[in-house]
Amino acid sequence: MLGGAAFCVIAGVLYPISQVIWFFFMVRALHGFSTGFAPSGLTAFTADVVPHNRRGEAMGWQGMFSNIGSAAGYILGAAIIAAAGVASLYYTSALLAILAIVIFASLPETKKEGRTKVHSLKDLFYKASWKPAVIMFCVCVPLGVVLTLMPDITLAKGFSNKGLFLSIYVTFSLMVRIFSGKLSDRIGRTKNSLIGGGLQSIAFLLLLVDAGNAGFFCAAACYGMGQGFNAPGLFAWADDTATAATRGRALGMLFMTLEAGIIFGSLASGELIHAFPNHYGAIFSFCLFWSLMAAVLSLIFKEDKHKHSAVDVPIEL
Repeated sequence: MLGGAAFCVIAGVLYPISQVIWFFFMVRALHGFSTGFAPSGLTAFTADVVPHNRRGEAMGWQGMFSNIGSAAGYILGAAIIAAAGVASLYYTSALLAILAIVIFASLPETKKEGRTKVHSLKDLFYKASWKPAVIMFCVCVPLGVVLTLMPDITLAKGFSNKGLFLSIYVTFSLMVRIFSGKLSDRIGRTKNSLIGGGLQSIAFLLLLVDAGNAGFFCAAACYGMGQGFNAPGLFAWADDTATAATRGRALGMLFMTLEAGIIFGSLASGELIHAFPNHYGAIFSFCLFWSLMAAVLSLIFKEDKHKHSAVDVPIEL
């Protein structure tokens, strides 16, 4: 967590002096390390300090605040640029990262077993969490498409605010995360992701049949609720497969497939929009396929839970 926040500080200081494209990309790559280090550590920390039968609920809370932070960042960023310019935006991000470092430094270390040795590249991957990781990839391919194309599609649908779909989706995702996290603790992770994949399939089906403005709003709401079901349950499922000593690797696997899915979806959306210009049916069909795949895999896969031991007892803060 400290390392991830430190990368944010360095990037925030370097952005204003990134006057050539190659240096800017280097800073972007450096900034990317923060999203690899901090979320993995924070999610593992959260799992360390909660009982295993409430992990879904805990992941729901964490996901909710993560989304609130992202939404607040968009609003705050636009206000800072309007008032003080782009450089001030970067320096503010660095100051917020310093605040995160102060908070993280005040937390106790929850890993007590010493360092895990990595003998080869394959040791970086945690095979036991491959099932939720595969479903996470399927879930995030459409997310990459939504983040890349939905603003333009929203304008093409006749709406003046290109962030309308994303705003509705984020709002409904926040609304259901706590409930869905608790539900995954009760009914199981696979049933939770089945609900999430089903809701997102409905969303893209509504967009595919072009059910008017009402269908557009319902699609955004269903997509957000589906995301709100998927994320807490899948992260809790990955944590279920791990021991205290392998928790970071298990959750890291999910973050890797999450990012890989978004990257693949973003790149695929560019190819699709060039191959089928102004024909959004192909794009929505592509997203529907991956959402249905997530739901089908949730039906096929069985949860592989690690047998919890005294090592997995939550740590008192």
